[in-house]
Amino acid sequence: MLWRNQPKRAVAGEQGFTLIEVLAAVVILSIVSLVLSSYFTNAMSYSKSNQNKTIMVNLARNALFYMEKQDYDGLKLYFMGREASGSTPAEAGHASITATACAPLTDTTASCGAYSQVVKDTLTLAKVLNPTVNNISYQIDIEYQSALHQQMKSSGDQVERATADYLLPVRVRVQDPRSGGNVKETVVEGYITDEKIR
Repeated sequence: MLWRNQPKRAVAGEQGFTLIEVLAAVVILSIVSLVLSSYFTNAMSYSKSNQNKTIMVNLARNALFYMEKQDYDGLKLYFMGREASGSTPAEAGHASITATACAPLTDTTASCGAYSQVVKDTLTLAKVLNPTVNNISYQIDIEYQSALHQQMKSSGDQVERATADYLLPVRVRVQDPRSGGNVKETVVEGYITDEKIR
């Protein structure tokens, strides 16, 4: 008995893939891969955007917390003007405390102009209003909401009217200036409360 290598014979009806079938499978796989990669790219971009928004909200809360630790009467005089204290004739109040008007000059000094009457440590204020997180510099503006405060004072609700003297409604606006002309911002509203009710 001799063993010989005999070529295998094709079984009837057995065929391989044609070139067209292979190309169609490659095209379908490419389209599915593009859709999936696009999905993951968008998910990463959305995640990064949410991370930046979370940072901006936390910076706004930090600024609000910092302002709450300052002298309430000084802030009230600054925002509402001198008529709030009942002394001298009415002097126009200031609508906001802005990051551009209070910038750190060096590690030990800051130029904050009129804000020096509001806070004792202008360098800390400058750093709170101009924070840098993950090598991104943000700008924070604190705006007094006078219309809301007047509405609270003239409210029909007795409790709201009584607490209006101890609350300063503010809007904290955090801006990310990296985006060029289209500035991204986050707004957090809150109250600066008098030490008497804390």
